[in-house]
Amino acid sequence: MKIAAYITAVVLVFFMLLYGLAIMAQPKELTSLTAIEVQQAPPAPYPSDFDTQLAHMSSLKIQRHSESPEDIPWQTSSDFPEIGSPLARKGGTLRLSNDGAFPANFLAFGSPTPQFFHYNLFDKIDVPLIRQHPDTGEMIPGLADAWAQHHGMLWYRLNSLARYSNGRPVRASDFALGAYLREKTGERAMGTVITELHIYGDNVLAVKLHKDCYKPFLKAATVLHPAEPGFYADFGNNYQKLYQNRVPPTTGAYTIGNVQQGKLITLVRNKSWWAKDLPGFRYTCNADCIEHHFFTLESQVWELFLKGQLDILQTRNIAVWQEKLKDADTRINQQRFILNYPMPPYGIALNAQALPNINLRRGLLHAMDMQQAMNVIFRGDVERLKQFATGYRNIPAINTSYQYNPEMARAYFQAAGYTECGTDGILKRKDGTRLSIRLTYTQSAKNDTLISLLAQSASACGAEIIPEPLPSQSCAERIHNQQYHMTYWATTAGAYTPDYRRSFHSSSRGADAPFCLKDKEMDKAIEAFETAMTPTDIAETASEVEQLIYERAVWLPGWMENRANIATWPHVHFPQSSYSTYDLVESHIFWLSN
Repeated sequence: MKIAAYITAVVLVFFMLLYGLAIMAQPKELTSLTAIEVQQAPPAPYPSDFDTQLAHMSSLKIQRHSESPEDIPWQTSSDFPEIGSPLARKGGTLRLSNDGAFPANFLAFGSPTPQFFHYNLFDKIDVPLIRQHPDTGEMIPGLADAWAQHHGMLWYRLNSLARYSNGRPVRASDFALGAYLREKTGERAMGTVITELHIYGDNVLAVKLHKDCYKPFLKAATVLHPAEPGFYADFGNNYQKLYQNRVPPTTGAYTIGNVQQGKLITLVRNKSWWAKDLPGFRYTCNADCIEHHFFTLESQVWELFLKGQLDILQTRNIAVWQEKLKDADTRINQQRFILNYPMPPYGIALNAQALPNINLRRGLLHAMDMQQAMNVIFRGDVERLKQFATGYRNIPAINTSYQYNPEMARAYFQAAGYTECGTDGILKRKDGTRLSIRLTYTQSAKNDTLISLLAQSASACGAEIIPEPLPSQSCAERIHNQQYHMTYWATTAGAYTPDYRRSFHSSSRGADAPFCLKDKEMDKAIEAFETAMTPTDIAETASEVEQLIYERAVWLPGWMENRANIATWPHVHFPQSSYSTYDLVESHIFWLSN
């Protein structure tokens, strides 16, 4: 009996210990998080064989020099309109809903699958070398406080204040390390833009481009990313596994403060951020904390917002907006506005490799009634996209939308070999192969309705569309691996000119290239666009690319998300004059009052 009691006690203690460890492993509550203040730290060393490693890079040539030339004709910009409002105040916590999937990793590069939260963690936080002012379009300082064009190269001089969120300085060689690490993980975007990268001391870098282009400083800045050597000291063949849960230091005001797996990620502000007092930065990044909550149901988001447990809600679903806010708390501010910046190209992407018959693709594009689906979902409140690149300066609007036309759809289907009709009205080939196409998409109530309506209109034209709803991450993986026929899709729009290459060029890969085109004429048109040097040339070459997108029948334009409905509780404030040129929720130009 004593032995049995002893064994029971030991087992009980063992399970209590396991329980205690499990409790300790749970994420901490976020209610006590406040802004952090990071002290400056000395730079970390580079690998001992760093220059040897750089010499073996294949995507571009990198050289490090001790000093820079003294005759560089530096230029800068300081007299530009402030970004944000002088009325802004620092402090507080903003709680919002994140529509994307919870990230499987926090890798800044080399992720095996797309991670949508990277847009919030890197794209909207990290400071590029130079930026484009959202209102004027002019170049303004970022990590670099000056730039020059000299001896056939583009030169950038780093701001001596620039620091990472771990307190270490940003140095010119960090950009060489960033290029090296990205090549090692298979990312070679830099090599498509830049042929040479030269490092001069700690604060000057220069690049030579593959070819001249419009706004070359901004173009180069989109592919130049620094990497802090101390953080990547353990980099090796097991990088993806070893670093998947490590949060890379950022150059912006925010870094991840805490994580509740699958539920919430909090960004916390660094009060000692290097750019906090600089023009163009000082009235931005005002909240101490930004809580990104992840929900599976839109109804949850509305319920928590109306209860005051979320501070802001932005939606383009006008029907739900009108229903939910009809009898809402009168303190809630409701505003609708037109956005005036590059739009994500929402629509149906056709996989040209999985659907190689162009007549079949053209038939499908005429068989899906996108306009009617939009009218039902949005009650006529949105405009249809007319082309792939919309909202860019210097890009003229041309109408390349496919219109619903059952007669044309059936004619194209017949040309593709679908000449017989089954008893259910679906066309088939003489060998009995049905005209049955899978449409893969991220499941949501709105998307379910959209795909159902498109399938109904296609059925009337003799085509069977099989909806394939998936969780967002699974859908992204399917697209990344090209395992689909068609997909409802959009990517983020480029900063100042459309990036046709990443979506339509033969060299494009991954989730940003769902069209899977291998087309020499398209490649040539894209390359001509990339080397256009004047606004007139940009307009002409962009029109050629847009026309080819239409002719190759790989994209059914959806709607233009240039109308936003935003609801906020009264303690959330925005600069009134900035509504058209910012994505307000992601802009970091808001501020909070008590």
